[in-house]
This record gives sequence, C-alpha cells and structure tokens, in this order.
Amino acid sequence: MSKYVYGIDVGGTNIKFGLFLLPEMHLAHTYETETPVVDQQTSIFNKIIESITQINNEYNINFDDILGIGIAIPCPVKNDYVEHCPNLNWEDMNVSNELRKHLPKHVSVAVSNDATIAALGESQSFDKPYNSVVFYTLGTGVGGGIIIDGKILEGNTGFGGEIGHMWVSNEETDITCGCGSKGCLEQVCGTAAIFRYVKELSKDEKTSIDIKYLTVKNVFDAAKAGDSVGLKVVNRVAEYVAISASILAVVVDPEVFIIGGGISRAGGFLLDLIVDHYKKHARFSTYKIPFILAKTGNSAGLIGAAHLIKNKIQ
Repeated sequence: MSKYVYGIDVGGTNIKFGLFLLPEMHLAHTYETETPVVDQQTSIFNKIIESITQINNEYNINFDDILGIGIAIPCPVKNDYVEHCPNLNWEDMNVSNELRKHLPKHVSVAVSNDATIAALGESQSFDKPYNSVVFYTLGTGVGGGIIIDGKILEGNTGFGGEIGHMWVSNEETDITCGCGSKGCLEQVCGTAAIFRYVKELSKDEKTSIDIKYLTVKNVFDAAKAGDSVGLKVVNRVAEYVAISASILAVVVDPEVFIIGGGISRAGGFLLDLIVDHYKKHARFSTYKIPFILAKTGNSAGLIGAAHLIKNKIQ
C-alpha cells in the first residue's frame, strides 16, 4: 500500500496543503482553504483535520496510510512549541500536541517557522539537493531560514534564521524596526524602505517612476531601463543583501545563498547586482559561494513541511 505525508503551510489568510507520496516525495495533490478567524486556538486545527479528511476521501486514502504531517507556521517555533503567534492568535501552545489530539496515534507531527521551512523546501527542490543553505525572502519584510547539514536551524528559543533583523546599516536611523532596533536589514531592503528611498531621491533627481503609485515592480522596471533613481534604489537593496550575506558566510559558510520572496521576481537583474556587491564584501574563500534564485514560489512552505516530517519519521 502507498504511504503518504502531508505538508501544510498555515498563514494568516490561507492554509495550503500538499499530499506527498513516499518515498519519492512526489506531490500528489494540493489544496487551499481560508484560515479561520474566530476561536483560532481550536478552529485552525479543526479546519486542518476537516481538509485532510476531505482530501483523503477524494483520493480513497485511509488514515492508516498517512505517516506524518509537517506544518509551517508564521512565528518563532522551538521543539514544536509557540510562545506567541500574533498572526494566528496562539499563545503558549505545543502545536504538535494540539493537532495530535485529532489524529490516530501512529501519525507523527512536526512543526517549525514558515520561513525556515521554506528554506528546507527550496534546498530540497533542486536536482541535487543542498545540505547547507541560507535562504532570503525579500518582500514587505525580509525573512529567511538557515539549513545546516540538512537540518533546520531553530536556535535556542526559535529565533534562528531571522536574518531580516541583522544590523547592517547606519541609514534609516529615525525609524525603529518592528523588533525594536534600528539599522536592520529589513529597514533598508523591505518594501517600505524601497519606497522611502525612492521618494527621498526623487526630491533632487528626475525619475520616470510614478511617485503617487509606487510599486516594487515599477521601481525595478525603471532601474532596468536605466532610470538613475531606480538604479540607486535597487543597488542599495543589492548591496545590503550582499553585506548581510558576507557576514553570514563567515558564520555559516553555506553551500549556496538562495534568494526568494516577491522582490526576487526581478530575477537575474537583481541577482547579478547582489553577486557583484558580494564579491566586494566577502572575505577569504567565501567569495566563491554561489547565489541562485528560489524556484518553488508559494509552494516552498508545504514542500519544506513535508520534508521536515519525512526527516523525522525516516
């Protein structure tokens, strides 16, 4: 009989499910549903079980053939325990224990932070998987995850891999980051920082960028077309990512840096700039570490969650 695991990515808006066939980890089915907003301490777990049961019935799968469930959640996690998860209104909860209340005893559960799990998903999605990875998610904020020797890095309290809160800059000193500090990578490379810098530069320079209707795509498109403001903004993002990578390189020394998130849709244009800056800042032989673009998109979380539970049960 075929055996399966589920990879589940729980977000504040939607819950994504992936059904994976063992041992090949073939993605047999995906499903998405809205995240409940009322009584989330119990309703999210009820929704997960309801959705799994629906998928099992649709594909004539018995729960006896489900060996495990991996879950990605949007907050720090340590040993499946969450102290505070504002996006899901969870407090002081062992997520695995809560879900196992609804499951047959043989089904294993593993839980970790969504960005860290996405790093695992990306690292395992290449023809030759990577065992040591630093993964960046560049978007509204800057997140990431670190994989060392094939294992996710949670850290002592679950905050391992929060690379967006590395100190990298003396710019943006008038603004305090959500973490309470100043000069974080997120403060100079996140969407809000990009827009602030565009507006600041446009006071003294002409630009083709529509200041009233700013989008990250418009900024990068302008840069690709040679707009001076766009080029300065994108170069700043690229250099600060490169500076942070040069610091991580002498701490983690990964096989590869993977660049993901919405801003990474700029593709090779952004990647080439990051690499150029990185080679200026890298030390010792770490300048040889390659940078590549993420490839799994919005599926990274459920893929990583599936690999997380596979690693636990194998």
